[in-house]
Amino acid sequence: MIKYQKLIVYGCSLTKDNYIDTWADYISKLLDLPLENYAERGAGYAYIMQKVLSSPTLDNSLNIIMWPSADRFDLYVNSSTPHLQQDIKYASWLDGKEPAFVDYKGQYNKDHGWYINGAVPRGYKNNYYKYFYNQTFHVNQAWSTILAVQRYFDSIGSNYIMCSSYPLTNLIQYHNDGVSDFNYQLYNRIDLAKFVDGADINGFIGLSKKEKFKFFNPHYPDADAHQWYANTYILPRI
Repeated sequence: MIKYQKLIVYGCSLTKDNYIDTWADYISKLLDLPLENYAERGAGYAYIMQKVLSSPTLDNSLNIIMWPSADRFDLYVNSSTPHLQQDIKYASWLDGKEPAFVDYKGQYNKDHGWYINGAVPRGYKNNYYKYFYNQTFHVNQAWSTILAVQRYFDSIGSNYIMCSSYPLTNLIQYHNDGVSDFNYQLYNRIDLAKFVDGADINGFIGLSKKEKFKFFNPHYPDADAHQWYANTYILPRI
C-alpha cells in the first residue's frame, strides 16, 4: 500500500456530516491520515467539480469522491439575484445549525455563495424542477462531470478512488420522469476501475438497505453502515 500523507475527500452529506462519523472519517482513522473534507451537505455535481478543480492537490495525497444522486441543481447566489438571497431559508444547514450559502473559500454566510440543498424542490428552485428539469440532462451531466474529473486527476497524476451513493447506471433519487435516452458514449468512457467494486449497479444507499443497516432518517444510513462500507468497499481499493 502506498504511504499517503493526507486524505482529501469530496461529496455531499454522506461524506461530511455534522452528527455522525461518515465513511471518510473511518478511512482517515483506519489509515491514520489527516483528513481534508471538502464535501458539503446537499452538494451536487457542479459544486463538487468546481471544488475539485480549485482545491490544492498533493502528489502524496489520496483523493476520494462519493458522487451524489444526479438530480440535484446547484446555484450560485450573490447580490445580482436578491430573490435567491431570500431563499436562504431553503438552503442546506451546512454547519448543522442554520441554513447558509458557501463561498469559494468554503466560508458559510447569508448573502453569497453556492445554494445547495440536494434534490428536494424548494423555493425558487422548485420552478426549475417544474418547468425545466429532465433526468436525461442530469444523468448525462453527471457522467460528463465524472469523466472530466477523472481526466483531470489523471492529467496531474493524482491518486484517487471514486464511489457513489446511487448506482452509476441509476443515479436518480427523486425525479424519475420515465424517459431515459441517456448518452452512453459518455458512460462508456468512464474508467470503472477507478471506482469501488460494483459501482455500476450498486450504490452506498442501496447496499446499506440491502444489509439492513439502520437509517437515522429516510435518506441517511447510520454510522455502522458508513463503517461497513469503508471496510468492505473503499479500503480494498486503496
